[in-house]
Amino acid sequence: MIVAELRAIREQLERLERRVDSLTGKEIRPETRLKTFVDGLDEALDGGIPGGHVVLLAGPSGTMKTSLALYIMQKCRAEGLKGIYITLEESRQSLLETMSRLEIGNEEDFIVDIGKLRMEHEAAEETRDWLQILKDYLERRLEKGRLDLVVVDPLNSLYALAGIKNPRKDLFHFFSFLRGIGVTSLLLHEADTNDQFFANHEDFLADGVLTVSLSTPEGGESGLYLRCLKMRHSNHSRACFRLKFERGKFTLSASARSKADE
Repeated sequence: MIVAELRAIREQLERLERRVDSLTGKEIRPETRLKTFVDGLDEALDGGIPGGHVVLLAGPSGTMKTSLALYIMQKCRAEGLKGIYITLEESRQSLLETMSRLEIGNEEDFIVDIGKLRMEHEAAEETRDWLQILKDYLERRLEKGRLDLVVVDPLNSLYALAGIKNPRKDLFHFFSFLRGIGVTSLLLHEADTNDQFFANHEDFLADGVLTVSLSTPEGGESGLYLRCLKMRHSNHSRACFRLKFERGKFTLSASARSKADE
């Protein structure tokens, strides 16, 4: 009964999203795909992330979500794509240290440190509409030139920062805004545990969902495991893959189903 109700809600939200996309005139164009440059992932995603999609990258703390997002951003920029990485909590310096550790570059012009802005306006933080500030910033940035990829790290911070009381409604409008400006978005989401990713059903609103978990498959070794739970307009794999970072590259390899995913 509950599953059927959730499915009906999801279908209704998807119909509403398509209506909003048609009204904005910025249709999602799945024929244009953004590659992640993670060995094995683009193949699992039917060629990459469809252009204009809003994709969640979710997992508990310590599952290398930020490292993976920085890696994707840097690889895309190396291919001539334009992108910005909006950090809501971690400092620019901390991200640069992560990039140095991963040996993926030391550029910082694409990092937007909202956390620093918050500290500078700490006294006024409670009265500021930070969600609107973020939208305004993206619109102003687009006036300077195109954006192919926007990363927000982490999405959870917007709940407290923007005073979001109804996540489904506010995130629906925010996700529709991101589609409306024609960018592909990767939103990092901090999960409480390996089996409780979306307390507010954010996965229903997103076009794609990638999860990273730390678990131990039967007969296997502990490690990180990535799965695509959802990717609209794609014939994607639903398998659970082992995620590794070696010799400056993220790779996926076939893996047995983990206990955490059963």
